[in-house]
Amino acid sequence: QVEILRQYKKALITETVTKGLDKTAPMKGSGIDWIGEMPMHWEMKRLKFLGSARNGLTYAPENVVDEDKGTLVLRSSNIQNDRLTFDDNVYVNCRIPKEIVLQENDLLICSRNGSQALIGKCALIDEKTAGQTYGAFMCVYRSRYNKFIHYVFLSDIFSYYLGTFLTSTVNQLTNLNLYNIQIPIPMDLNEQQAIVEFLDHKCAEVDDLIAEKQKAAETMRQYKKSLIYEYVTGKKRVTG
Repeated sequence: QVEILRQYKKALITETVTKGLDKTAPMKGSGIDWIGEMPMHWEMKRLKFLGSARNGLTYAPENVVDEDKGTLVLRSSNIQNDRLTFDDNVYVNCRIPKEIVLQENDLLICSRNGSQALIGKCALIDEKTAGQTYGAFMCVYRSRYNKFIHYVFLSDIFSYYLGTFLTSTVNQLTNLNLYNIQIPIPMDLNEQQAIVEFLDHKCAEVDDLIAEKQKAAETMRQYKKSLIYEYVTGKKRVTG
């Protein structure tokens, strides 16, 4: 059930970021077979024309310090379920170049990882995390359209592009590959905002359902573990 809900969420995002909210809008071909049609007034844009990308900070082990003595460096472990988390933090005391100081609505992306499945996971930087930085295995895409683009990254569009350049020998999302990704996009910021608000609401509903299913599954696992323990320790006996 959890997997079905995750698939539904991704399909909903993909449908919305390629077709929009107005089901009566005139359509046109996107020029890309697997995207199909898009609203007539939308445009196909490469990411290199919508924003800029930068790789993160390289630091030495001796630069790692306590929380109150340095700057937070966001890494892959700081992104869980498409959101920022702060359960595994690293702080450094080295100089941080101005261009890699995080800003609100930056899109933080895992660009290199030992696990290919983790490449491309991403999250938007919020107001309280602005001013921090990010590690060398991450990159940041900066654009005024990032709230919409974030959902594109969570759709089948980005999954498709990842499959075109990740191989058994290439395990990295380069800035060049990132810039060459083409996406359908309405250039009207009000329309983008309406789509983002719609998806925020719908995805929150699905995420709540997923959390409920996961909680129920964990309860059953704990019950099973407890039941096994009681029988193998003799606290309960097999009858019949």
